[in-house]
Amino acid sequence: MSNVEQFSYDNKIVRDFAVASAFWGVIGMSVGLLAAFQLVFPELNLTAWLSFGRIRPLHTNAVIFAFVGNGIFMGVYYSLQRLLKTRMWSDKLSKVNFWGWQSIIVAAAITLPMGITSSKEYAELEWPIDLAIAVVWIAF
Repeated sequence: MSNVEQFSYDNKIVRDFAVASAFWGVIGMSVGLLAAFQLVFPELNLTAWLSFGRIRPLHTNAVIFAFVGNGIFMGVYYSLQRLLKTRMWSDKLSKVNFWGWQSIIVAAAITLPMGITSSKEYAELEWPIDLAIAVVWIAF
């Protein structure tokens, strides 16, 4: 009889990132839909913080960082554990990665419609949020 090794993986972090990716994907694409409607119906630019000029960067950042970013983390957490046949080194660091990334997304969702940006295309977030991104990626 052969010995079959048993491995246990942290699937909770994978599920958390999957749910977050789906959630932020719906939000980001809904904001994109609003931006598209604003191009066709300019009267939908109701307030300054809901105008096309502030909604478009929110849409692109939400889709790139929130939807795709969470998907990337999900894929890495899923595949890396199986490739290495071991759990991640620290569940706490995984949680720091998850909640830190969600906090960055919320910070972006607050600052971008308020017009608090660095005004650089696809690098709109202000430096404190950029530092938080670096810290979360290092924890990752």
